[in-house]
Amino acid sequence: MIRRADAPEPAAKTDVLPGRQGELTRLRALLRGGEPAFVVVSGEPGIGKSRLLSAFAVAAASHEVPAMSGRATETASGMPWALAVDALEHADGHPQLAAHAEWLRARLAVTPSPGDAAPVIPVERHRVHRQSRALLEASAEPYGLLVLLDDVHWADAASVELVDYLVRHPARRTVVVLSVRTGRLPAELERSLAGSVAPVLHMPLGPLSPEDAEPLMPAASPAHRRRLYGIGRGNPLYLEILSQLPVHAVDELDAALTGYGGRIGLDALIARELATLPPPLATVAHAASVAADPLDPALVAAVAAMAGDDVREALDELVARDVLRVTDGTLRFRHPLVRAAAYRMATATWRVAAHLRAADHLAGRDAPLSVRAEHLFHGVRPGDVAGADLLAAAALHSVDIAPATAMRWLRAALWALPEGPPNAEQRNELRLALAKALNASGRFNEGGAILHELAAGEGPSRYAALECLGAAERALGRLPEARALLAAELARTGGPGSPDHVGLLVELAAIDMLEGDWLRGAEGAAEALRCVGPGSRPGLTAVAMTMTALAELYRCRFGRGLTLLEEARLAADALTDLELREDLDLMPVLAWAEFLVDEHQDALRHVERGLRTARRYGHDHVVPQLYVVRSVVHGRLGMVPQALTDAEDGEEIARHLDSAELYTFVAAIKSLPLLWREGPEAALPTITDMRDGHTLRSVWWRGVADQTVAEARFLAGDPSGCRDVLAGLGSDPEGLGPHAPSVYALRAQAEVACGDAKAGWEWYLRAAAVTERGVSRAQLGSVARARAVIAQARGDHAAGADAARKAVKLFAAGSRPIDEGLARTLLAELASALGETRTAQRELGVARELFADSGASWLARQVGREQRRAGARVRRRSPEPGGLSGREREIAELAAQGLTNRQIAERLFLSPRTVETHLAKVFQKLGVSTRTALAHRLAEAP
Repeated sequence: MIRRADAPEPAAKTDVLPGRQGELTRLRALLRGGEPAFVVVSGEPGIGKSRLLSAFAVAAASHEVPAMSGRATETASGMPWALAVDALEHADGHPQLAAHAEWLRARLAVTPSPGDAAPVIPVERHRVHRQSRALLEASAEPYGLLVLLDDVHWADAASVELVDYLVRHPARRTVVVLSVRTGRLPAELERSLAGSVAPVLHMPLGPLSPEDAEPLMPAASPAHRRRLYGIGRGNPLYLEILSQLPVHAVDELDAALTGYGGRIGLDALIARELATLPPPLATVAHAASVAADPLDPALVAAVAAMAGDDVREALDELVARDVLRVTDGTLRFRHPLVRAAAYRMATATWRVAAHLRAADHLAGRDAPLSVRAEHLFHGVRPGDVAGADLLAAAALHSVDIAPATAMRWLRAALWALPEGPPNAEQRNELRLALAKALNASGRFNEGGAILHELAAGEGPSRYAALECLGAAERALGRLPEARALLAAELARTGGPGSPDHVGLLVELAAIDMLEGDWLRGAEGAAEALRCVGPGSRPGLTAVAMTMTALAELYRCRFGRGLTLLEEARLAADALTDLELREDLDLMPVLAWAEFLVDEHQDALRHVERGLRTARRYGHDHVVPQLYVVRSVVHGRLGMVPQALTDAEDGEEIARHLDSAELYTFVAAIKSLPLLWREGPEAALPTITDMRDGHTLRSVWWRGVADQTVAEARFLAGDPSGCRDVLAGLGSDPEGLGPHAPSVYALRAQAEVACGDAKAGWEWYLRAAAVTERGVSRAQLGSVARARAVIAQARGDHAAGADAARKAVKLFAAGSRPIDEGLARTLLAELASALGETRTAQRELGVARELFADSGASWLARQVGREQRRAGARVRRRSPEPGGLSGREREIAELAAQGLTNRQIAERLFLSPRTVETHLAKVFQKLGVSTRTALAHRLAEAP
């Protein structure tokens, strides 16, 4: 039977240290709360952090809340995902988490096939982050999950990135506890915890009181306990070690206090304990410290270079001496500090040889490549070509999910691989891989230095380095630098038929387009098409055609642009994945062009293929751009949660790439679905951060970002801010492309909302003029909506309602539910002004359903409030038609039939002025302002 986390607290016994009950009570409160939270347990070495985490696990079990625990170790700090995998493998009752750990290991254990020039990179790390979070949330149902991560100060970089992601995107009902030495919390976690949306509870642990420390020294007399407490200063691990030492050893330590400045170091204390081990036991302890917890006797024997039986006997003796312990059926060091001390006490030369023996033994057992590589990292020496090859292979297969580890291994491989002509090209390949890893980590300057050197040389690596360098410069927004680099290379490249010349022309055209020079970009892409020859990469034709199509669309030459787009689509679809991977930048450009002309399904299809190929071949830099396109498509199709998830994923990768240009662009795209779902309080700070932060250097991206931000500002009730943003886009439709009508229509609405109806009309006319060139139904819908707003401002509610109905039909036909809902909301305002109460209520109801079904929660709430206000107005309105006088009702009914005042006067033998006076009273009593509204009002009466 499952116990809820908020059930009455059972009287369960735990192994918590005396004096730590307060921390345990605080954790129980978090478990009962059922919300995501983070706990940071900090303290000096040996203070009891690990034991407190064990008590936390027992407490969680008493509430039937599952727990998973992992521990980082100093000797495994270079192994990718070491901490994460350890935690996932220790998730009792959740086989899916253990399977995730195995999947993660498999990603790092793949060995490249012989002769594979482009090894498959199986997954990018942000995908691991997202999947891990989803699995944690699934495992937290129904009553929560406790994640315990010990010694995080020793955690590998990949695991720290995962924890950082979880802090910024907390998993539902999951409490994460981090134990760390005082002042040793990784910097990225310090930053993310400071800004976490989930509660963060800090638990600094201090020394035990003399009373709480007594159970740790049970055999000592009261006087000896006081003496040990004074030496150990209330540190639990100190006291446990001291209580096991003979009196003479304690005397020596007491006498040595002066030499330690009145303090004795824990490392020195443990070293004294280990120094008493005889040589065979000491050797086995050293070998065990090289092997990974839990200890494998066969591996320990191989590392120690001793017979298996002798090693097993030594391990038993180490257990008897409490150096090792059996925990949950596995053999481990009593404490990570004991293992660290045993490792450091071995000589440096012995450790090198020991790691090499470990690597050889693991190779014979076909162990994961990453495990072997980490041992080899500590043991490889100059001239070891085979070792360099293994390190390089491991690095190439971990570069996208653990770039920091990959860099360590690549540097070690370069150190081991001899210089000189026989290895020159291999060294260049490794340097290129190192530069890619640096770029993946966001260290573009360091990676760029290597790429510049490779680009200055000759050989196969040179052109790959140029492409990487150009992409890095563009990611940083250094468009002039990228242009100069490409132009200089074009000047020294062969004739127009050169394959390298074609690739550089395409790159240069991309720079032109990013700079907003669509004419020059189109000319450059067209020249590249003319230069494509038999030796060119197959994907270059599709890239050049796509860029030409995009340029024509942005120049508002829609007919030619659509024709070229169809040709580009066919060319792209004809590429194999191997051909596509060489020019994967094609996919976001093609999908964006399709989005511009509302070919949404094709855009999604190409995004999916691009993501699949990028994940397979490790092209991280393309992924955020693909997510941006999918985000805007999902948003326009009314899939707001998916749009927001895509934007967040793109933002996450941009964060790791440390590209302010890309990060700012994705943040702008994110602002609109964030507003739709969460409202201004969530979205406007993002917009403010963008305004105060990096300024986009790409004219193209800045235009897209400004359009998105302007729409968000307008919906958030800031028409003046919207108008100011749109003012920077100018009045020339070239550069806005197929979306020029909606941009101008938005400007028209903003001008009207700011009180300038004349300017609003002028912008509406510009929008209408662009539609004559042939645009999508959604663009026509935007223009119709602007026309309705202008009519509303002029008081012509009937004309406004007609235009709003047209907008509704166009948006519905174009499958744009968010825009349709906004148009229906406007139609409801106009119908209400016309006295068409039932129509207004119906339109508001449909709009609310559209927003709710789309996941646009904030918009749905806004309409809900408007529905309540409309209901209140109905209750407070003028008397029913039954409250009219006989003459007033008679005149009202004739007016509703369409008769003019003069015709009514003639039929009733009254003067036109008298009819006018009666009608004025009718309008006032019934709360209407037009004859159409009067007719509807009379029709509603019983």
